Amino acid sequence: MNINKIKKYNLFKNSKILKLEKLENQGVCNILYKIQTPKKQYILRAFKYAHTNKQSRKNEIKIQKKAFKKKIAAKVYIYDKKNSLMICDFLKGAHKNKLEKKDIKKLVKSLRKLHNIKIKDKAYKIKDDFKNYKKILKDKKSKQIIRTSLKKLKKIKKYKFEKVLCHHDLNQNNILFNKRKVMFIDWEFSCVNDSFFDLANICFEFKLDKKQEKKLLKEYLKKVKTSDIKKLALYKIIYENLWILWFKALEQR
Repeated sequence: MNINKIKKYNLFKNSKILKLEKLENQGVCNILYKIQTPKKQYILRAFKYAHTNKQSRKNEIKIQKKAFKKKIAAKVYIYDKKNSLMICDFLKGAHKNKLEKKDIKKLVKSLRKLHNIKIKDKAYKIKDDFKNYKKILKDKKSKQIIRTSLKKLKKIKKYKFEKVLCHHDLNQNNILFNKRKVMFIDWEFSCVNDSFFDLANICFEFKLDKKQEKKLLKEYLKKVKTSDIKKLALYKIIYENLWILWFKALEQR
């Protein structure tokens, strides 16, 4: 990536590009650059992998635009399908490895805004992903993970499906904390799913203890039942197993 390639976009027609910097923290599926102009900073995401579903990238942009209106995502300026990149605002904030009580409160506030976004997409079927991994991953460990996961999914069926728009990848690198609010980045895997998937995602990635998990549920649900704790525990297993298999499948590309 070089400055001359970026200058062609109308966004920079009347603005000088002072610096193009490849960021130190990189995602698995994207190459990230920071663009510095005299007045603003932007993020350029160059996509490393094409989605198997050709509509997925288009859906990602659509969802991020909706999230921007809720003030929990960056504004998208350019989506260049041909050159596999997007340019959006650079968001200021800090990534955190551990969550304090006040962090959980702020995070849940933004999460609820996300989960309140209305979208007509069909619900993501987790079972289909495990079936797909069963076809491509033949090692003993993967087979065991898939069998365990399918059993857990059967148990999850007895709980109510809380249908919302989920981010689906709330790891530390995709959550930005500042003094006033929490913002989310990298909407690549966002889809309609059970709200507990995102909650489990946070619990696992931030290694929350039982007390913190209950605090998270209480902030989100207000009133926590024993069934909520059991449902969360099941989704934590599903979340972890999905990403173990995802990385294994990625290695085979």
